[in-house]
Amino acid sequence: MRMLLTVFFVMGTCSRLLAQQSWPPELPGERHVYKQVGETSLHLWVLRGVQSQVAADGGATESAAQPAIVFFFGGGWTSGSPEQFVPQARYLASRGITAVLADYRVASRQQVRAVSCVEDAKSAVRWLRAHAAELRIDPQRICAAGGSAGGHIACCTALIEGLDAAGEDLSISSVPNALALFNPAVVLAPLEGVEMSAEETAKLQSLAARTGVDPVKISPAHHVRKGLPPTIIFHGVADTTVPIVTVAEFEKRMVSAGNRCELKRFADAPHGFFNLRENRGRNGERQREWHLRTLQQLDIFLTSLGWLSGTATLPVVDNDNVHVRGHLQRALTRISGQAEARVAFLGGSITEMDGYRPLVEKWLTERFPQTQFTFIRAGISSTCSNTGAFRFQRDVVANGPVDLLLVEFAVNDDQDAHHDADGCIRGMEGILRQLFVHNPEAGAVMLHFVNPEMLATAQAGGVQLSAKQHESVARHYHVSSIDLPAELADRIEDGTMSWETWGGTHPGPAGNRHAADLVIQVLQAALASADKSETGAVVEALPEPLLESSFSAGGFLPATAVQPGAGWNLGVPDWAALPGSKRDRFVREQMYYSEQPGSVLTLSFTGTAVGAYLLAGPDAGRLEVRIDGGEWKTTELYHNYSGGLHYPRTVMFETALSAGTHTAEVKVAQQKHEKSLGTAARILQFVVNGSAAGTGQ
Repeated sequence: MRMLLTVFFVMGTCSRLLAQQSWPPELPGERHVYKQVGETSLHLWVLRGVQSQVAADGGATESAAQPAIVFFFGGGWTSGSPEQFVPQARYLASRGITAVLADYRVASRQQVRAVSCVEDAKSAVRWLRAHAAELRIDPQRICAAGGSAGGHIACCTALIEGLDAAGEDLSISSVPNALALFNPAVVLAPLEGVEMSAEETAKLQSLAARTGVDPVKISPAHHVRKGLPPTIIFHGVADTTVPIVTVAEFEKRMVSAGNRCELKRFADAPHGFFNLRENRGRNGERQREWHLRTLQQLDIFLTSLGWLSGTATLPVVDNDNVHVRGHLQRALTRISGQAEARVAFLGGSITEMDGYRPLVEKWLTERFPQTQFTFIRAGISSTCSNTGAFRFQRDVVANGPVDLLLVEFAVNDDQDAHHDADGCIRGMEGILRQLFVHNPEAGAVMLHFVNPEMLATAQAGGVQLSAKQHESVARHYHVSSIDLPAELADRIEDGTMSWETWGGTHPGPAGNRHAADLVIQVLQAALASADKSETGAVVEALPEPLLESSFSAGGFLPATAVQPGAGWNLGVPDWAALPGSKRDRFVREQMYYSEQPGSVLTLSFTGTAVGAYLLAGPDAGRLEVRIDGGEWKTTELYHNYSGGLHYPRTVMFETALSAGTHTAEVKVAQQKHEKSLGTAARILQFVVNGSAAGTGQ
C-alpha cells in the first residue's frame, strides 16, 4: 500500500488575496479582537444571521441564539486572507446562521509556523464560546470550517489536544460541534504501516520545518478517535496539492472509529475549487458550479444537524447582468408544492440544441425530487420572437398549463430577422402576454444570448437593439432576465472567459454551463425570497401593452380559412428534386406551395396582423399581397441564409390592421430576388394576430 500523504509547498488562494496591502482587511460584519499576541491583534468579523435583529437603541433583541460557523482561510500557513470565505459567510448569514471570518498568524506577516496557526484557531473557537451571550450564538452549535491550511487548523481544533494559548480559560472548550472542511490538509506525516517512496519521505521531512513541531502532533489523521464532531469534507479528485487519497483515508478512519464523516468528491476539480471566481484557465467555466454545489451540500449538512430549517438557497445574485423579478417567486413556490409541473423552453437553435437547457432540466429535477416534471422543448433553429408568438399555442401550451417558461430570441431577432425596435417587442411581448393569460401564476426567465456583434456592442458599453427591447419587455412584465452579452464582456475583461472558451454564437460546454449557472442562481434567489403565503393569492392584472400591435393573440390560421387557387398545392413537396439542404423537422410536413407566378391563394381571418411562417430556399420568390381589395404589396421571401438552406422564417404582410374580419389575397410574383433560382413559395402556416388564431390544426 502506498503512503498516504500531502505535500504543502503552496496551499494558497488567489494572487488578489496575497497582494492585499493593508491589514486588517476591510470585510463585512462586526469586527472584534479575539486575541492579542505581542503587537499583533487578531480579529474576527461576525456576520449576524438574518433572524438576528438590532433594537433602535443599538442593543440586540431577544431573538433565539443562533448556530455559528467560523471560517479559517487557506494559504499554506504562510499567507492568505479571511476575505476568502466572504461569499460563504454571506450565504449562511442569509440562512440564519451567524457566520464568522477569522484571522490568524501566518509566516509572511508574523513569522510563525503551523503550530501557532493551530493555537490561534483554538483561541478563536474558545473566544466565540466565551462571548456567546453577547453575540447571541448557541455555544453548543459552533462549526469550525476552513480551506486547505485553514481546513487543517479547523480540523485540529477538534482532534488535537493541548497547544492552547497561555492565559486562556481552559474550562471553556475549544472543540467545535461540527467540522466543514474544504480540501483540508489532514495527513502531515507517514501513517503507520503504509509504504512510502524515498521522494515522499524527503518531502515529509522538509515539511517539518514549516510545522514548528513534530508533524505527527498536528496531523489530524494520526489523532482520529471516537467521539469527534460530525464532519463534512469537500475535495477535488484532481487536487494535486492535497491528494484526495489523504482525505479518503481520513474519512475511512473517522467512520471506523464510529464518527460521522462525509467526503464529497468533485470530479476534475483542482485545489481551491470551492472559491468563488478564483480558478482560471480550463477550469474557469466550472468554478461557479463547484462553488454553488459546495454551498448546497454544506446547507444540507447543517440542516441535517438541526441547525437550519427549510430548503437550501443560494446567495442573492450580486451581478448587474442578472435581474430577479417578481413573478418567478410565486411560480417556484407553487412548483415546490406540486406533484407535477410543466417547464417550457422556447427559442431558436440555442434552445433546440443540447446546451444550457438540459443542464437546467437536471438541476430542476434534483432540486425538486418530489415533483414529476414535463419538459416542453420548443426550440426551432433560425426562428425569431415573432415566430415564437405565433407558435406559442401549438408548441407550448396546447397540451396543458405551463408553470415556468425560459425564453430566448435576442440573437435571432438580431442576426436572422433584423427586426426594428417595434419588431423586437411585438413577438416577445406577445409571448409573455399569452403566457400570463394562459396561467397568471406562471413564472418566466428571459435570456439574451450573444453573437459577435452583440458582444462588441456590450464591450463598447452599449446594448444591441434586440436585447435592449427584450429587456424593456422583461421589466414591464416583472420577468427575470439574464444579459449574456454584458456578462460575457465582463468575464472577458476580468480574464475568466474568452469568446473561444464561450464557444461562439452557439455556445460550447463552457458557455452553456455559465448560462445555466446564471439561470440556476436566478431560480435559487427567487426561491430564497419567496413567500409561501403568496400561493393562491390574487394575481395582479396584466399591465397595458407596450405596443397595441404586439402579437398577444398570435396563432396559426385554421386550414378551413385558406382557399388555395389554381397553381397552389397542399401537401409535401418533392424535396429530393429541390436544391439546397433541408431540416428533418420540416420535410414531412404538409404545406401550401407554388412555383407558378400569378397563382393566387385567399385567406379569411379575424385579427389585426397577418403573415406567413414559411421555408425560403435557394429558389424562394416573392409574394404580392392585398388586404380587403386594397393595393398589392410585395413581400420578399429570399433571405441571406436561403442560398444553401430551406430557411424557416416568418414574414408579415400587415401588422396594424383595424380589428375585425379581413380577406387577404396572396399571389406568387413574377419578379424574384437576383440571387434566387426561382419563384417558389412554401408556406408552413399562415399566421394571424386575432381571435380566430389557434394551433392551425
